[in-house]
Amino acid sequence: MQNKKSLLQRLLVIYITFFIVLVASIAHGILPNFSRGAAEGVELGNDIAEKWKSGVPRMIYMLGDIRVTGQPETAVEIAAAPGVEIKANVRKLALVVEQNAPGTSPLGLAFRSIGGSAWLYALVLLCPLLYLAIIVLMFVIIHSLRRSIREERTLDKRNVWYLRAIGMLTIVTELISDTVNWVMNSRAAELLAGSGYTVDAGFHVSYAMIIMGILILFAAEVFAIGQNLSEEQKLTI
Repeated sequence: MQNKKSLLQRLLVIYITFFIVLVASIAHGILPNFSRGAAEGVELGNDIAEKWKSGVPRMIYMLGDIRVTGQPETAVEIAAAPGVEIKANVRKLALVVEQNAPGTSPLGLAFRSIGGSAWLYALVLLCPLLYLAIIVLMFVIIHSLRRSIREERTLDKRNVWYLRAIGMLTIVTELISDTVNWVMNSRAAELLAGSGYTVDAGFHVSYAMIIMGILILFAAEVFAIGQNLSEEQKLTI
């Protein structure tokens, strides 16, 4: 019994550590982008409203995190002190595109403010919701582990399903984010054709997040096997 309690305590420490790292990574990587995107969205919304009121509706949308592999020689000029020469290399661009949109409703223009597509707008908003679901599931698992340690019993079967859900959500969220980036870079490549900028329109995947999701799924299956063995042992006894 003592060995089981020690195991559960170690699992609790691992879960809490993983949870802290996950929240820190989300806070560091997503919240600044979300707040900046919200401010830019408000500004774009005001521009769209002004264009609509003027009687000349225009579709204005953003293309962010555009990967640049080549640029014009005179793309960036930086003033420097005498005798100092500064050369800046552009690796990423953030584009704001504006084009005519006759016959489009204000709501339709608003839902195309990211990437010029309503479904792309929906996918961008979906990612934070998926991250929130992961955090909620982590809270539920940690609470269940604490209860298991206090009551000195085996892990709840629902934790296996929670772990599977977290692993799948981690992989799905990363693939959605990578798909959004790929679509934006592909559109930017079309818009910047002939401008001297070369855009990397390839599909790039963050394998670290994919591997993390697979490891979580692997841990879930290990726990499932352990539970099945524990139940078979009880039936044998």
